[in-house]
Amino acid sequence: MAISNEELLKKIIAHAKEYGFVFPSSDIYDGMSAVYDYGQNGVELKNNIRQYWWKSMVQYHENIVGLDSAIFMHPTIWKASGHVDAFNDPLIDNKDSKKRYRADVLVEEYLQKIEAKIDKEVEKAAARFGAGFNEKMFRETNPRVLEYQQKIEDIKKRFYIAL
Repeated sequence: MAISNEELLKKIIAHAKEYGFVFPSSDIYDGMSAVYDYGQNGVELKNNIRQYWWKSMVQYHENIVGLDSAIFMHPTIWKASGHVDAFNDPLIDNKDSKKRYRADVLVEEYLQKIEAKIDKEVEKAAARFGAGFNEKMFRETNPRVLEYQQKIEDIKKRFYIAL
C-alpha cells in the first residue's frame, strides 16, 4: 500500500519533533501553524549543512570570497551590485518534453558524463593491466583520458567554473 505525500510529511514532522530536530514555535501558547523552532539536533544539522555549503561554495574556490550582509538594503545597493538589471538565470526550453532546464545544471551534467568516461577508461585499463596498474600515470599519459580532461578544462574556462 502506497503512502500519500501528506501522510509521509506528517510522519517526517513527527519524527523530527520526537528526536529534537524541530518543535512547533510558541507551542506552549497554542503554537503557530507551519512555524517551527530548531531543537538541539536541528541546530546541529543546520550548522553542519551551513558549514559544508560555506566550504564547498566559498573556501574551496580561489576566486570567491565570503560576505555576510543584510538582505534588507537600500535599493541603490541592489542596483549597483547588478542584482536588479543584470540578474540572469539562463533557462533552456526543450520543445519536445516542454520542460525548462537551467543552463548551469546542463553544463554540470555534461561534465559528469565526461568524467564518467574517464573513469570507465581507467577501469578498463586497470582490468587489462592487473596488479601492476598505475592509475596516476595512466591518467597523466593516456591520450583519450588527456583529451577528455582537456575538454573538461575548456568547458570550465568557457563557463567560468573554478578549476
